[in-house]
Amino acid sequence: MSYQPTAKMKRKLNIAVLGILIIFIVFIMVNLFDTAVTNNAMYQSLANENQFKSTILKAGRGSIYDANGKILAQSATVYSINIDPLKWQKVLKDDPQEAERQLKACQEILSDELSDIDTGEIERKLAEGTSHWANAAMKIEKPVTDKILSRSSEEKLAGLIYADLDTRRYYPQNELAAAVIGFTNYDGDGIYGIESQYNDFLKGVDGKIISATDANGNEMPYKNDKMYAQQDGNSLYLTLDMNLQYYLEKHLEEAVVNNNAQNRACAIMMNANTGAVLAMASSPGYDLNDRNSIFSQKDSDILSGITNEDEYSEQYAVLREKQWKNKAITELYFPGSVFKVITGSAALEEKRVSLHSTFHCSTLNVSGTPFHCWATYSHGSQDFTTAMTNSCNPAFIQIGQALGAENFAAYFRAFGLTEPTGIDLPGEAGSLYTDVSEKGPVELASSSFGQTNKITPLQMITAYAAAINGGYLVTPYVVGKIVDPNGNVIKTTEKTVKRQVISEETSKVMRQVLEDVVNNKGGSNAYIKGYAIGGKSGTSEKQDENNSKNVDNLYVSSYCAFAPADNPEIIMLVMVDEPMGTDRNGAHVYYGSLVAVPVVSDVLKEALPYLGYYPEYSDEELAALGKTLPSVEGQSADIAKATLEALGLKVEIYGEGDRVVSQVPQRSSLIPENGKVILYTEEEQDIMFTTVPNVLGYGVSDVNLLLTQANLNFKVGDGAANHAGATALSQNYAEGTEVPRGTIVEVVFAIKDEH
Repeated sequence: MSYQPTAKMKRKLNIAVLGILIIFIVFIMVNLFDTAVTNNAMYQSLANENQFKSTILKAGRGSIYDANGKILAQSATVYSINIDPLKWQKVLKDDPQEAERQLKACQEILSDELSDIDTGEIERKLAEGTSHWANAAMKIEKPVTDKILSRSSEEKLAGLIYADLDTRRYYPQNELAAAVIGFTNYDGDGIYGIESQYNDFLKGVDGKIISATDANGNEMPYKNDKMYAQQDGNSLYLTLDMNLQYYLEKHLEEAVVNNNAQNRACAIMMNANTGAVLAMASSPGYDLNDRNSIFSQKDSDILSGITNEDEYSEQYAVLREKQWKNKAITELYFPGSVFKVITGSAALEEKRVSLHSTFHCSTLNVSGTPFHCWATYSHGSQDFTTAMTNSCNPAFIQIGQALGAENFAAYFRAFGLTEPTGIDLPGEAGSLYTDVSEKGPVELASSSFGQTNKITPLQMITAYAAAINGGYLVTPYVVGKIVDPNGNVIKTTEKTVKRQVISEETSKVMRQVLEDVVNNKGGSNAYIKGYAIGGKSGTSEKQDENNSKNVDNLYVSSYCAFAPADNPEIIMLVMVDEPMGTDRNGAHVYYGSLVAVPVVSDVLKEALPYLGYYPEYSDEELAALGKTLPSVEGQSADIAKATLEALGLKVEIYGEGDRVVSQVPQRSSLIPENGKVILYTEEEQDIMFTTVPNVLGYGVSDVNLLLTQANLNFKVGDGAANHAGATALSQNYAEGTEVPRGTIVEVVFAIKDEH
């Protein structure tokens, strides 16, 4: 029997082999097609990742400057600390014991030099990583990076730990203008404020270097290395002036503390004609370099009293978010009596009233709803300017009625109060208002004196500016120009006029009316000697919150002023939310004239000379400033006494010497008429001190008596000292301060019958 395969068997075998071969070829072809065509990008990426190393060249983020070139935000070189999973995995395969040593050394170095490093996470990234890169830490300063790399070299980790260049954002002014500037996230993208709004201009474009690597991931010389250069970001020059910003924030913070403001405060200073924002602040704010810490002591105290971890985390998130918000543009409020400027301007423009129209102050019944004046007494019959000065609610209800609901709604819209202003900042809120179809007699009445409709402080100051700048509604802005990395200006912000709302003539009338409001009866609380200022205060009830919380003590205090009054350049609005301060008798202090006016006055007294506006005193104001005290040091005691008495001053001499060796007050001081000068005639003689009393809340005559009894000189400061019933609002030396006898104590007075 033959065991040789037959032809038939060979044919079957050939067919089977051929079939298997065909299937194999088809399989190969399908996989080649999948690799070369269908999933080409994926496999190319995997190949490149193993054969090529891509090094990111971080683009420098543009800087932010104030109007004078002072740096507000800048980026500096830091490092990302990375680890190489593929390199460690190869060591693990070849020498598990060495891999274990490298792992422990890596974990020890990183945990020693970096805070909050999870060593277990480091092990997981090395074990599970699929590339030569895994991040261990970001934004690490150079000294720390150098130490990590040095220790890695000492431990012979062969590049297991390496560093890439990165950038970190720094804010040299810390909390100054924080609400406007904003900040970046961990990846370097802006998420708040200017950093967010202009992120595309600031961030630039990252570059990269692509180079070949060997099987161990080490870089090899490669003539075809490719480099794609980074493009650094552009820089911004803001309209903000950090000197003005400092004045604003300093005095706004004082108002928050002094008046125990429960819901923060904000302020805006801008060019009344162009809309360029010169300063903008929310207080309390936060430190841009430590933005996650709660800046407000009051809020920190709230957190410290929470023991439940979940409740703490929830409250912390709320308070942190609140401090990051720019209150001037993101929160709505009832503007109160400041809004009377808008109602009055519209009524004058429409000739529904004139300066000579008369309005009577009495309770008005509007469709069954009684409206009272804020004052507990009647203002009687008043013309337009007097009604504005008295801030009389019934008078402005009558003015609103004369204007009519349709005209009121039309001017409300024309003044820009139905839409955001369009400022170049993120998060601007829109207003809440009653449309003309909803504005019945009661709504018109309350709207006319600043209740019912809620707007942002920025909307209010922009509308107010239109009322006094010739009638032009402008778009506010905070970025003046954008400059590329080579210093070329690529964009400039120009003044944008949306529309003319009222005529130049009506605007001129309003300027005079508001200047009279400040100067009436010898000077209101906002009066500053030597300056022509216009302004209007506001005190609004937080009706919605009072009702929801079943209370009646929540108010917003505000004031808006401009200067120079005849040709406005600077306009400034201050708003203090929920002031809870009290006077010396325990009464709640919440009027805008007492809470917000001091901020405006104190800021303008510093800002106006800085901006080149110097006081021009009338004869009466010069007399009120006092006499310039000459130096009598070195003169004989008798001649010195005679010289000072000839100026109408009182003199007290201490010591047995013949000549004056020192004097209080010092030379060049402005001493009030009939003031007292203390002279010392012995070199080693001790200066006599006295304790400053508390004069707040007292009238002018009582303040004079208290300070005189304490052997101090009394000087009347700015404000409403000439008004009957004015009381001391502030004193330049705090109660209990020990000062030399004869020291000049300046006291600012205010009246309480302004709303």
